[in-house]
Amino acid sequence: MEQLQNIDGFTTPLSDNRKVAREIVEAEIFVRQSDSQLFRATLSDLSVSGFKMNSYTDLDEKKPVYIRLPGIQTLSATIKWSDHEDYGCAFNIDLHPAVLQHLVNKLREFG
Repeated sequence: MEQLQNIDGFTTPLSDNRKVAREIVEAEIFVRQSDSQLFRATLSDLSVSGFKMNSYTDLDEKKPVYIRLPGIQTLSATIKWSDHEDYGCAFNIDLHPAVLQHLVNKLREFG
């Protein structure tokens, strides 16, 4: 299996269709969709292009998702897949690698 080097020098195995490495994190985040209230979800991984989260709130896969992460503005994403309570999402605008590393450090510190 192909591997990709993360920013901090660690390597992560890539699946056949994954183009960027994901950082493993476990943190509570706030999420909303249009016409809904803010609710909590658990972020399990994060990359420059997207994230995976677990939510007990059912999400509409046709609507954008807005997440709040520490220290940055609200980010919008599109749901690409779901499996029961797990959702894989792609950011509408990729994160800069330095922003990703900052977020990973913060989430691991406070997660």
